[in-house]
Amino acid sequence: MPKTKLVSRFQILDSEGGFTLLELLIFSGIFAMVMISFITILVAVTRIQTRQGAVAEVNQQSQFLLQLIQYYTERSSLIEMPQDISTTTLKLRMASSSEDPTYIYLAGTTVYLRQTESGSGQALTSSRVEVSNLTFAKRSNPPGHDSVSVSFTVAYNTSNLQQRFSQTLNTAVARVSAATFDSNVVPSSTATYKLGASGQIWSSVNDIINFSGTNVGVGVAVPAAKFQVSNGDIYIDTINKGLILKSPDGTCFWVKVTNAGSLTTASSTCP
Repeated sequence: MPKTKLVSRFQILDSEGGFTLLELLIFSGIFAMVMISFITILVAVTRIQTRQGAVAEVNQQSQFLLQLIQYYTERSSLIEMPQDISTTTLKLRMASSSEDPTYIYLAGTTVYLRQTESGSGQALTSSRVEVSNLTFAKRSNPPGHDSVSVSFTVAYNTSNLQQRFSQTLNTAVARVSAATFDSNVVPSSTATYKLGASGQIWSSVNDIINFSGTNVGVGVAVPAAKFQVSNGDIYIDTINKGLILKSPDGTCFWVKVTNAGSLTTASSTCP
């Protein structure tokens, strides 16, 4: 009699909406599978976002560094570096004394900008990235402006391999501005330099003094003699000074003018 009452009680509970043990186990399994799926998706999305953040940071700082190098190189009046030799420091001569010279260089894993010899370095890249293999090389392109070949690698600064991202950039930037000097152009004391290179000569100075082969002209674009003056006079403003001319037999004579305006000659030592 008691056994019958116990069974009837379980049947009453089941009919009133309760869960059996099997139903609870099935529900728990489905719930666990759903939660694992959601967690897996969340981890994957987080990894993608983190990866995209690293890529964006590297791209942003790489482009900023390239733009700065391009900006200062194009405005420079001289790229003061040995030709076709790679170096880790870019030295640019600028027209403004507050910027001359301008240095861009790598120290550790950070790129710095320094202006003037006494200036302090300003970081161009942050600690969120690491820069390596930064090299500059001056390229000559006569009769055009010189250019600079630039190469560097930027990597996201992290110890997490899943966030690790790096890219290497190679480009070239040419000067745009004409050469400008804020002091005398003086050769060094240990060497002699010429204006112009083999096969390339200067055509004029301020479009006033003009050159044509071995002829020099003042006020004439194409001089027809060793020295030709157009639309002007040759003026010697020092008293008792004049012209020294050489006669056919090789004797030199000094030609000058008297107070009466007459030309006089006297023998002179040939220069």
